[in-house]
Amino acid sequence: MLDKEYKTTLAQELKINDIDFGKNILGPQAFLDYLSLLKKENFAPGKRLDFETVDTFDNSNIDNGLFCANLHVHTHYSDGTSDVKTILEDSLKFAEKKPFLLGITDHDTVEGAKEALSIVSRDYNKYKNIKIVAGVEISTVGTHFKKQTGTLDIHTLLYGINPFDKRLNNFLDEKRRLKFSLAEEVLNKLKFALSELLSSLQITLSLEEASKIHPMITKGQDEVSHPLKKYIYAKILFSYYVENNTFVLERLKKYGVSEALLSYEKPVQKYKKMFNNARYFYIYKNALEKYLSFLTGDKEQFVLNEIPENIINNLLKAKMICEENHPSLENIQPAFSSFEETLAFISSLDFGIISIAHPARLKLSNINKDIRDFFSDFWAVYKKYGGDRALCYEKYYQSYDRRKYFSYLEDIDAAAEKYSFLFTGGIDSHGDNVIRRCPYS
Repeated sequence: MLDKEYKTTLAQELKINDIDFGKNILGPQAFLDYLSLLKKENFAPGKRLDFETVDTFDNSNIDNGLFCANLHVHTHYSDGTSDVKTILEDSLKFAEKKPFLLGITDHDTVEGAKEALSIVSRDYNKYKNIKIVAGVEISTVGTHFKKQTGTLDIHTLLYGINPFDKRLNNFLDEKRRLKFSLAEEVLNKLKFALSELLSSLQITLSLEEASKIHPMITKGQDEVSHPLKKYIYAKILFSYYVENNTFVLERLKKYGVSEALLSYEKPVQKYKKMFNNARYFYIYKNALEKYLSFLTGDKEQFVLNEIPENIINNLLKAKMICEENHPSLENIQPAFSSFEETLAFISSLDFGIISIAHPARLKLSNINKDIRDFFSDFWAVYKKYGGDRALCYEKYYQSYDRRKYFSYLEDIDAAAEKYSFLFTGGIDSHGDNVIRRCPYS
């Protein structure tokens, strides 16, 4: 009955009166029924060849037809590089042997889900083997857990939503507006505090340029302070070591290096795997050395001088400004949503099933207790505020890229057993097709 009401609502919103409408769209109950039939291998393109590097599947499950679901896909409406049409077209090749379950789950926006529903509804025969579920990934902040030393980054995945729901759209629109406003405010503080250095290096800061590393910063999605911190570090160091360094520029010119390749974000994109701890600006310098050497075909090896003390002091000043504007245990800015607030809101909507995205990536370093004990508390809070909508978690997440994440999984699953959750899974795709995690890999 719920699914019939759901599809009637969607048909009215999409203004479609077609006998085939909704046959390839999963409502909340149909989604749960479908999930109960899926296993781990259905979410994995194949075996991981390198557990610390994403996009290293051997594609064996694609070849044998077992891979038939990806419930974690981002499009250009958030931080993915593909449009919705491209994702749907690419999904068709996986739907040749059996139906393919696809979840469009952009960060903090439902525009991708709206477009996906519109496309598959207007060409049922073409997409009849794709089972589409409308979704969204909402970023939240956890602050009320026992023995917590810092905030937790908790992402909730919603499935079987009505992406046209006015309350849901208003909630997301307001959070995005506030995040964008906060990003502008923080950037202005950085410009003022670092004005002398920025002037000496002839640097002009902008959110548009910051989006080269973190595309959501101009859309008011996900985080604010961390992307700006990474931007300011990389921009200043690139300007100092390359744009204002005649010796380096002459060496690159000697090898015919195109100016298009000389941009602050390029080392981050090429050596993304290097950026795995808090010493970001030192890592950036090392990545920049590798990148400059790469541009010469490794015919020259660049060894850059140590970062000057005055630049380090400015970078640390920028770090402090950014972190002051990030949620803390004592203060969550209005631009951000608490975990409990978000769950309570979602559970009040007419439609939607909740899952917890990549539970091993909640920033568990900010918890000073046993992982299994923490997740016993975590799942209890999840059920308390999510109610009968809190039915799943992303057990079959396919893109963990650190050994420590895998070490948490047994405890996460053990703590969840008493709730009989269903398991979602996905690649967390951001690339040019439905199975590519990283746009740059």
